[in-house]
Amino acid sequence: MAVGFFREIWLHRRLVLTLAGRAVKARYAGSVLGLAWAILEPLLQFALFLVVFGIFLGLRGLAPAGGSFALWLLAGLIPFLLLQEGWVRAAGVFRAHAGLVKHVPVPLSVLLLSELLAVLARHGVMMALFVVAGLVRRELGVPGLAFLLAGLLVVLLFLVGGSLFLSIAGSYLPDVVPVTSTVMSFFLYATPILYPVRVVPAQWQVVFLANPLWGVTEVFRLALGGEANVRAMAVSLAFALVLFVGGMVFFGRRQSAPRDLV
Repeated sequence: MAVGFFREIWLHRRLVLTLAGRAVKARYAGSVLGLAWAILEPLLQFALFLVVFGIFLGLRGLAPAGGSFALWLLAGLIPFLLLQEGWVRAAGVFRAHAGLVKHVPVPLSVLLLSELLAVLARHGVMMALFVVAGLVRRELGVPGLAFLLAGLLVVLLFLVGGSLFLSIAGSYLPDVVPVTSTVMSFFLYATPILYPVRVVPAQWQVVFLANPLWGVTEVFRLALGGEANVRAMAVSLAFALVLFVGGMVFFGRRQSAPRDLV
């Protein structure tokens, strides 16, 4: 089923890129600053977290020794915010494009992937800024870039796998969009992203190991050096693979349903 999915994407690759470009432009259409918001919006969001958790709550001193708290925080936020926006948009993608779904014989995989590419493009800006800042501060070297690439691959498995489930589920029930948004908001604080796990009471750290999103941020932060929780990363990788394979099977069996539901 995965072969058929990617074959559809390859055959319609130009359409995927065109729709992705339109999705990016449509997000900021009519605004005075236009596409500049693709940089300003994530920067302002990151600045808010940095001020609240780094300054107001005084967590700057808990960053890895000799490291930048801002880079450490950004390394955790990049994969999480990418998944958060990607999954929320995937949950509503077919209802948002109901006209195309009902009346145009375009593969639904094309619509889904174009939406995810638009999200990736936006968060790719923050990824690029992170890499540049890490290189300038000499906290990110060649080994770090390798870990960053590995982390990105795991995030993509999560993103695509979860989106395959959510896109179909959102066709059955519009409530999937707000539910996904609410659940991800919960996990933002239930995952050691805005704070290091060592501030969590010991009895609760075992529970954190069951959180598959923790290991993703650990891989990204490993790019900055220091130690990482290998068990957390193993849990994330295993979960990502299961989610990806399961999503492919589920989407392949149910992809005709949205045309009758939206």
